[in-house]
Amino acid sequence: MQSMSSIKIATGVKDRLNGLKEHPRETYSDVIERLVNELATDTHDQPPFQIPLLYVRIRDTIHTLDHPIDLSCERDNEDFILYNHEFHLLATAPNLHEALVEITDEFEENWKDYVEQD
Repeated sequence: MQSMSSIKIATGVKDRLNGLKEHPRETYSDVIERLVNELATDTHDQPPFQIPLLYVRIRDTIHTLDHPIDLSCERDNEDFILYNHEFHLLATAPNLHEALVEITDEFEENWKDYVEQD
């Protein structure tokens, strides 16, 4: 069992915590721990992070980019959103691997449209 300590909280805060209990036997410690864990895993308010796109596939050949393309990555609910405005890239997927596969497919389509246009 974890060691416990006592803290002083305002009566109004205690009442609010009581209202957040998921069941009557849940302790205040359980409520606070659940709320802290939810905040720690909530990515909605976090700024996007960058992933460098180093390799691309064009016509089944893998190419290394001389200058990596920075992809912004955000989370929306359970999906990963990758994008780069400069190169008109956008992909969403339930996991990062699928999003990266989708973004390389998008890059290949753009390559065909803009570079290899007839």
